[in-house]
Amino acid sequence: MKYHVLLLWSGISLSIGVIGYDYIKEETLWVGVVLLGIAFFLLGTACWKKEKALFLGAALCFFCLIGMGRMYVSDEALQNESSWVVGSEGTYEAVIIEPPLMDKEEGAYTRYLVDLEKIRYADGIEKTLHGTAYLYESGVEHSHFLGERISVLGQMTAIRNYKNPGKMNLEGRYRSRHLLGRIYLPEGVSIDSLGDSGTCMPMRLAETIKGHVFDSFLPYMDEKRLHILMTLLFGGNYNDISPSIMNSFSATGIVHILSVSGSHIALLFGFLYFLGKWIGLPHKAVLISSIGVVLFYALLAGFVPPVIRATAMGILTVGGVFLEREKTTLNLLGAVVAGMVLWDPFYLYDVSFQLSVGASAGILLFYRSILGSLKKLLSVPFWILEATSLAISAQLLTIPIILYDFHVFPLYFIPANLLVAPFLEWTIIAGLLAAALSIICMPLAGGILYVADYGLWIALRLNMALASLPKASVGIGGMTAWQSIWYYLTLGMIYFHRSWLSFSRKRLVVASIWGIFSLWIGFLYVTAPKLLVYCPDLGPDQGMVLVHGNQKILYYKGGGVVSHRSAWEWNSFLGYEGIFAADILILNVEDVLHTIPFTLSVPVKEIWVTGGSWKDKVPKLQDTYEAPIRQLGKAKLAMGDILYHTNGSSWIIGNDVWNIYIQGKKSISPLGVHPHRLWLVGQGGYKELTTKDMEQVAPEMVVYYGNRLQHSWENMELFTLYPIEARNTYLDGMQEITFNNEWHLR
Repeated sequence: MKYHVLLLWSGISLSIGVIGYDYIKEETLWVGVVLLGIAFFLLGTACWKKEKALFLGAALCFFCLIGMGRMYVSDEALQNESSWVVGSEGTYEAVIIEPPLMDKEEGAYTRYLVDLEKIRYADGIEKTLHGTAYLYESGVEHSHFLGERISVLGQMTAIRNYKNPGKMNLEGRYRSRHLLGRIYLPEGVSIDSLGDSGTCMPMRLAETIKGHVFDSFLPYMDEKRLHILMTLLFGGNYNDISPSIMNSFSATGIVHILSVSGSHIALLFGFLYFLGKWIGLPHKAVLISSIGVVLFYALLAGFVPPVIRATAMGILTVGGVFLEREKTTLNLLGAVVAGMVLWDPFYLYDVSFQLSVGASAGILLFYRSILGSLKKLLSVPFWILEATSLAISAQLLTIPIILYDFHVFPLYFIPANLLVAPFLEWTIIAGLLAAALSIICMPLAGGILYVADYGLWIALRLNMALASLPKASVGIGGMTAWQSIWYYLTLGMIYFHRSWLSFSRKRLVVASIWGIFSLWIGFLYVTAPKLLVYCPDLGPDQGMVLVHGNQKILYYKGGGVVSHRSAWEWNSFLGYEGIFAADILILNVEDVLHTIPFTLSVPVKEIWVTGGSWKDKVPKLQDTYEAPIRQLGKAKLAMGDILYHTNGSSWIIGNDVWNIYIQGKKSISPLGVHPHRLWLVGQGGYKELTTKDMEQVAPEMVVYYGNRLQHSWENMELFTLYPIEARNTYLDGMQEITFNNEWHLR
């Protein structure tokens, strides 16, 4: 560890402290005392022996403590918010603090982020509020402006955080925004304006400028492509881009270019530097003016985590040149991370921040070595080698994050960076130049826009062509914690290979550690259970995935409330677990009151429907799937060595060795005794279970699909009394159960 990367290690240590606090919240005090003791011991030893390494070790312990303390302060601030208001009905007064998000699809709505000021109850009592909320208004025609003080009659509902693996951490984002809940406007209720609050003036100015840019660009570009250009320039506006375009960018691995990132700042700095030199400005004048332009551009893009990181990174780099005290870029990256973590520790949980920092660090660490290796292996133009090295190095550190959040790997990310990215980068430069020239000479700006429109059209066609190729995105699933550790350990060995390959003792130590981890990963793979049951948290719905050897069975029961979120949860956890196809989908619609938009992305071979007519309750099922659909009442079926028994409501799935009872509204009777029965129960009219139910089912283990109603807690108490091992998905999140002579929680 060297002094020139001290800020990098400081940023890492602060991050470890922040994340560690969340995992050891209950034991923070004694862990902090131990860390403090270690820090003072290392500091004292360093002073005695004059060892720099020990001094640095003590400094990193202190930074870990600072990170824990910063997270503690943020956590305490959250505790002081007005969380008691959740569930309250009254007239809320608030200020709109974020541009409205408009969803123009079926069931169109506008969502506002508002800073709550007070609530007035029906009896006239008023109370001051601290915190924010999401406010939902039907339709997208009448949007209110940033900084507007509003009044609305409604009821606050709690934020529902689904506890399933394999998705972006929205809880961290909610905590960062001090979000208390959601307010849905009842039918016929509208938002009343109370005038301008005088806040959010910079953001409102930015929105006004972007609106002016859009209006001035519109006569010169196709409207659909103009929305894409505005997103390329300033980020956001994702709802104005068609899903097919968004999916194509995701499939080719360049979706990051649709949000303002380091590449945008680098492009802008490079263009401004070239322009300044071309017109003959002094070196320092170019740097200072470039910083000013970049800050204004960041304001227009909105100070979201990737914009802040990219802007701070660019300014620090330019500042180092200006002061003629250049530090290593890695150290600057560490300074940016440390500063952002100290400002808001919840940035660490933002996936865009993680990908942005990971890609930057990957380029700084591996770009040169990859470029050198490719030069020796390939005889191709240098610009191809550069683009390929850049694309590979940017992906290296982010692969575990990408697989956790998105579950697929873009196979053609190198061709996309070689063929598509250059067109998009020049389109960005042309768009920014046209925006600046539109103030002076709109005809000249319009000419540039014509060229930009053609360039964007070519980029989109190329990207769609790449995304439509076979296996454009390879479904892999998420990496486990052990696999991620092994992966980063391998990268570390490669990066530091010169420091250990030359010494026999170090070679032995490193090879032993890597070998032990590799054997452990192999052992976990070989001994992986052949029978797995996943029970996800789907809110008002109920689900199960049975993996038996090569067979994959999905069970889905729709709830009485239509939930679009349950499909998102399904797709995220199935992708994370590497389940991209299934043999049977069992669909229970007995609780469904209205038609449901079933949008499960996993293809299946057969669909079995119980509890009602699928044509009435899931009318688009046949359009979504090519698989044959069977409407079942009472039935007994078999597939392989698994038997399926249903009365049109409940299901028994299993064989003589193991058995799963999925209870619906109508119990199967007589149930029969089985020594290894897993009971999945809940959402069956929210009825209270009795001792008679327990004796009749006689389960070995229970998974209860919990809810917020009273019966949920009473039923869990009943399981405890027997005692039977039980889990509540509402409280405990997704449950993973294995069978090896008996049912076990994994």
